[in-house]
Amino acid sequence: MRSTHLQRQIDDLVAQGWRIEDEDTDRVVMVDREFGSLGSHLVVAVLTIWWTMGLGNLAWGAYKYTTESDRRVLWEDGAGGTVAAGCPNCGADVAPDDSYCQSCGTDLEAVRADESAGTTTCPECEAVVTGGSRYCSACGTKLADAMATGTGT
Repeated sequence: MRSTHLQRQIDDLVAQGWRIEDEDTDRVVMVDREFGSLGSHLVVAVLTIWWTMGLGNLAWGAYKYTTESDRRVLWEDGAGGTVAAGCPNCGADVAPDDSYCQSCGTDLEAVRADESAGTTTCPECEAVVTGGSRYCSACGTKLADAMATGTGT
């Protein structure tokens, strides 16, 4: 179940023409694709109409559609406006300021100290993410799935 804050963000972006590309229990990836401006299509059409009969315009639109897409990753807020994380031992949701997991008793402060010493790179967009992160904060890729498929470094 989405919080009213997250649902309001989604509704606002959908009203602006964005679409939901991917969603999970605690995140929604929104995408706004563009085909390019009318001016750019006119320039491409004028320069290529005699040779390709408009195929260049079609190619330009496809290029802009795939390379100029805006994405936003919206995260579900946890208690107090902070993002909840999963226990590294059992996966239960724990608040960022909890010192131990209420489900299995794992010492989260010790785990956080170990994780804060290391960082890793997102296998999809190569952004630097903190150790133990479940999702890339830049592109929204689920890191455990990406690492399991062998696309990571």
